[in-house]
Amino acid sequence: MADIDVLANVPPETALRSGRYGVAGGDPGVFAHRVDSLALATLIAGRNQEGTLSAAMKADFGCALPQGPQAMLGDCSFIGTGPGRWLVVVEKSDGESLERRLARTAGISGSVCDQSDGFVVFELAGARLRDALAKLLAIDIDPRVFGVGSAATTSAALIGVTFWLLDEAPRYRVAVARSYETAFIRALASSSAEFGFELKLDLP
Repeated sequence: MADIDVLANVPPETALRSGRYGVAGGDPGVFAHRVDSLALATLIAGRNQEGTLSAAMKADFGCALPQGPQAMLGDCSFIGTGPGRWLVVVEKSDGESLERRLARTAGISGSVCDQSDGFVVFELAGARLRDALAKLLAIDIDPRVFGVGSAATTSAALIGVTFWLLDEAPRYRVAVARSYETAFIRALASSSAEFGFELKLDLP
């Protein structure tokens, strides 16, 4: 089992590989899995068009757009990231197809931009996950105030992230700009070291 001290010998620009970091023995307290089968896009409502845009999305995708920092979860998830602005995440699709469908549905009530190459998404889990995240985040993620479907666009170790809670396990997903992937995972590995950290990457 690798020890977290090996990070000191890994150049900052070098990505961590799949494997175990931190304390050895027992089940890792924190798991991170990069999810590579997603399409992502940003959806922005036109001026005074939120209601029209939400109705159009509900007619096509079956759910209205969430208001505020919330996530409407499903095969197509809408995550509120700001006033009149959402991150759209679709399982097992491609960015161009998602962008075309959203643009067709939105019409003149909103604008769409494919973000599939701009962001990487990690699914996080583990019995000590909240303890590890508490070291990185400046917001309260206690389950009494940050329940299933809650979302936030904030910073983790000074890195911009959008994350949302999938279930009470707990299981989160976090979207990070691809250029900050290495820095984010190093920060998460360091904060999780005392609990044991396991990283899984689907692609080399």
